[in-house]
Amino acid sequence: MTLTIVNERKVIGELWVSLVSLILSYVAGHELGKIGGSPAVTQGKEGRVTIASEGRMLAIECVTDCETSGIGEWRLIEEAPDRGRVLSKGSFRIGADSMVEFSDRKGKLELEVAAEAFTAKIFDEM
Repeated sequence: MTLTIVNERKVIGELWVSLVSLILSYVAGHELGKIGGSPAVTQGKEGRVTIASEGRMLAIECVTDCETSGIGEWRLIEEAPDRGRVLSKGSFRIGADSMVEFSDRKGKLELEVAAEAFTAKIFDEM
């Protein structure tokens, strides 16, 4: 079964919403049982999510209408009082098959694994 372009864009839009939901769930799960401050999660303008934790921020955003193109960028930023410094950055693409391709990885990841990869960027690399 082939998808029409319109249906493919709708599917990608729904997959973006699912990816964001999974990321938010994994962030919440990561913080279960922790004492102290939890990460600040912000869903800004359409197509942008930021997670700030312990002096670092992960910004995930669409490049050009990610909800229909599936193309986005991410940046891991060290937040300092006077400026922020980009620690790492890359791009990603969500396919209509629910597979996500990262510029800094070989191959494609399933949506759930991609959400884990995003949260690992802010938590596991600390």
